[in-house]
Amino acid sequence: MLLQLVHRSKWFLLVMLLSQTAFGQQLLPHTYNYGKVKLWNNPKAEFTFTNNSDQRVLFLPIPYQRNLYIHLPEGYIQPGESVDIEAIYYTEDEGNFSVQQPLYLSGWSEPVYLSMKGKILTFHPDAHIACPNMGQEQKEEASSQIAEIVVKDKATGEILNGVDILLVGPQKNFFVERTRKKSIPLKKIGTGLYQVDVSKPGYITKQELVYINKNTQQIIVEIERNPNDFDVIETVPETNSDDQIVEIEKPKESDQDAIERLRKQMDERFKERKIIEKDVMVIKETSDSTITEEPVPEITQIDTLVPEVDKTPKEDFSESGELNPEKYASNNVVFLIDESSSMMLKGKMDLLKISMKKAVSALREEDRVTIIVYSKHAEVRLASTPGNRKDIINAVIDSLTPGGRSYGAEGLAMSYRFAKQNFIASGNNQLILATDGLFNSPDYTDRDMYSMAQTHAAVGIKTTVVGFGKNKEAISFMLQLSENGNGRFITIKSQAEAEDALLSEIMQNALR
Repeated sequence: MLLQLVHRSKWFLLVMLLSQTAFGQQLLPHTYNYGKVKLWNNPKAEFTFTNNSDQRVLFLPIPYQRNLYIHLPEGYIQPGESVDIEAIYYTEDEGNFSVQQPLYLSGWSEPVYLSMKGKILTFHPDAHIACPNMGQEQKEEASSQIAEIVVKDKATGEILNGVDILLVGPQKNFFVERTRKKSIPLKKIGTGLYQVDVSKPGYITKQELVYINKNTQQIIVEIERNPNDFDVIETVPETNSDDQIVEIEKPKESDQDAIERLRKQMDERFKERKIIEKDVMVIKETSDSTITEEPVPEITQIDTLVPEVDKTPKEDFSESGELNPEKYASNNVVFLIDESSSMMLKGKMDLLKISMKKAVSALREEDRVTIIVYSKHAEVRLASTPGNRKDIINAVIDSLTPGGRSYGAEGLAMSYRFAKQNFIASGNNQLILATDGLFNSPDYTDRDMYSMAQTHAAVGIKTTVVGFGKNKEAISFMLQLSENGNGRFITIKSQAEAEDALLSEIMQNALR
């Protein structure tokens, strides 16, 4: 009996050690020790989480806390993958402190503990005693100092220009493209907590959280070279003129926009059936909590099928068959085409060619088309070309030949760069990715690609994905990429669908 108890005790101890290894060692360091700090200014603590399990996990949201801000990674973390976690501690008390915060993961009942400790000797005038809320109102403040952003090469310390910078704030976003100076003054930026996205060809895109107030002087972001990137590092000639900071209002959907969006959704859902609109009442809650009623159309389904009619009204096109410029804005369309071997199966590439040619048939001289392909590597098959050069564009479409692997992430980065280079301020700027599966790029995670799509959607470049495969994981990836890119995920399964798919997608986005 005693021997059995000893064996059980050893087994229990082994289980406890394995449990501690699974969770206690996943977050490093175990405790972030600031030590003794003079001029405390809410410095960031940085942790690394490694998923040591054999299943993907997801960090569950934590509620807003006054004294602690934690930036958790979004999306699933695959087995063996490591991600960074940032934490900022807020206090008005000097002396020793010790903080421990449980973080919960999907599929696990035991939390991972984030711990910080230190001793605050004195406070910096810029220190904050409470965590800024990302949802709080963004206020403009007069500043005796103008904050600036400086981007450096992490390995060499060299200050870089030619970078794209996006600041995502509580109410407004700000974008600077291909900077020509080596520091970017933030003259129009209001006080608040911002996510800073920095990208440059040849480097890995970097995201950081920063708090900007009237005393902020300089924000330094360090980015790392991508060793396998195809881009050549570009040095942009410096000028005396300031870089242009584009202010982007976050769109607010009006009632009419919401009604129109609903109508389009229902038109798509019941496109084979007759639609009748009836007057109904919709309840709308106002800011003072009173209830008002407004008449809007209700969409009612009738099961009786009606004869097929021309879905495209005559006024959509000119006499030559091209898009009516009075109804459709100019288009800057970048096609990113999967030329991997799997695209040869079941006529996928043939359907794509039909759809692309149909779309090109309606484009005009003011429209621009770029075609980028990827398989063993990414390459530009057709640089930005006017839409009326149909012979050249169609010849490139005819030349598409599947073969190789799917190194699509490099093609994605290249496509966004071309979309920005040919950006049409008042037009439709759109990346259309056509693929049947996952990317095999070893140097990009799904999160990197979602971030690329989200960053470019914020400045007006949508990402639409045309999917041909049935792999559930691939479909999930394509759906999330299109959602992050403020675009749509569409499928082409037949020649009839191919005729309309891409043309309808371009027309919908170009509609004035």
